[in-house]
Amino acid sequence: MKRLFSILILTLLISCNNERPEPNYYRNLFTGEILNKSEFQELQTSFYINYKDSIEKPKIIWNFSKLEKSADSIIQNFKYDMRIGDKYIIRAQDYKKIGMTIPEQNFKSIDGEKITIGGIQDKPTLINLWFIQCPGCIAEMPALNRLKEKYSDKVNFVSLTYEKEEDVREFLKKREFEFTHIVNNEKFLKELYSFSYPENIFIDKNGIITNIEGPLPSHLDTDVDIAIEYFERLIKKLL
Repeated sequence: MKRLFSILILTLLISCNNERPEPNYYRNLFTGEILNKSEFQELQTSFYINYKDSIEKPKIIWNFSKLEKSADSIIQNFKYDMRIGDKYIIRAQDYKKIGMTIPEQNFKSIDGEKITIGGIQDKPTLINLWFIQCPGCIAEMPALNRLKEKYSDKVNFVSLTYEKEEDVREFLKKREFEFTHIVNNEKFLKELYSFSYPENIFIDKNGIITNIEGPLPSHLDTDVDIAIEYFERLIKKLL
């Protein structure tokens, strides 16, 4: 239980650029219920108790939104994604773009490479939506690089951002991000974007969005192989 609560606090710190005050209450946005710290810890533990007989343990990804201040109270609003294996039991958001067909569209990468997304392709595509000042985007890059290294001959790995080319080039001098980069393209990004950054979009060989996922939990896993295991399973289904 202590480890779970430590992960919660770490997630809160990483997801924000500035220091945030520590909440003393938590509002479940699914139910409207307000929990104190002890009750919130009990909620976390209950997920594992309820599925203790499952072959695979539930994977919980917390989705924390704005803090609210009320008198002497600081309330943290939250939702969560929970999945067993590859099946979601509940999701924080309704990803209506899953199942959407992407028509064939052509782009140029920052290196002048022609990139085709959508339509009938020889390979499936993983698109990462990101921007430079996004801590979660930066945190998952090492894990995404590992995926690219392992499946580069079988999958198209594309990053998409609204950032200007010169800013992305400057960023890439300091950080390794091995995807093929499409920049300064807010129009197409708006067609794909759902809720929050980073977002990872899996597109099959027929141009259909099969999965939309939030960030890889690479900042919480010491073993990158553990962090990418679920994404690998999604990729293998598309091959």
